[in-house]
Amino acid sequence: MSQNMDINSQQLLALLHLSSPALPIGAFAYSSGLESAIELGWITNEAELQSWLDGMLQGMAHLDIPVLLRLCDARAQQDAEQGQYWSDFLRASRETHELLFEDEQQALALLRLLKGQQLEVSSLPSEPAFMAVYSLAAEHWGLSASWAALGYMWSWLENQLTVASKTLPLGQTAAQRLLILLKPTLQAHFTQAGELADDQLGWSLPGQVQASCLHETQYSRLFRS
Repeated sequence: MSQNMDINSQQLLALLHLSSPALPIGAFAYSSGLESAIELGWITNEAELQSWLDGMLQGMAHLDIPVLLRLCDARAQQDAEQGQYWSDFLRASRETHELLFEDEQQALALLRLLKGQQLEVSSLPSEPAFMAVYSLAAEHWGLSASWAALGYMWSWLENQLTVASKTLPLGQTAAQRLLILLKPTLQAHFTQAGELADDQLGWSLPGQVQASCLHETQYSRLFRS
């Protein structure tokens, strides 16, 4: 699977567009269990938050990102069977109701956006995972699989730090400090994601799963998951 990281102005604009927090898919509304982890007292400071986000990025590198690369490859090869397989694989890997709901709602939001641009979406799998729709958006905007994956990881990390800033005593300077500290980590996990074989995919994060389950009944919360 090619990991060519050459980029031109067209791809740069597509990357900025697809990874922008202004993209109307509601990514800002989900904490992926982080809000609950903070409420439970598992994360109380920058160091603990950095460790949590590192673990989440590692999980992403073993599931979401390599599956996204395969979905992009399936689109390039016009292999609908593989596209359906990896989309189903990703949906089946969502271990809680909230995590599956987050995936489904973002997929629907991005699908509405693409349909609003009169994009043909019939090539998508039935009940597509968010990454399946994301791969179609990347193809539509002329973005390579590698840049689409890296942009997704960066956008996710920014959203998680926004969650932390709203639920922890974490100022903007601290959030930017963590972004800088986590850049090498993100890059390392991204590189690893491109090297995994099919039988190495799939990664469970028990802490996130527990936090996500407990979040469903959390008394007071700002985020949908």
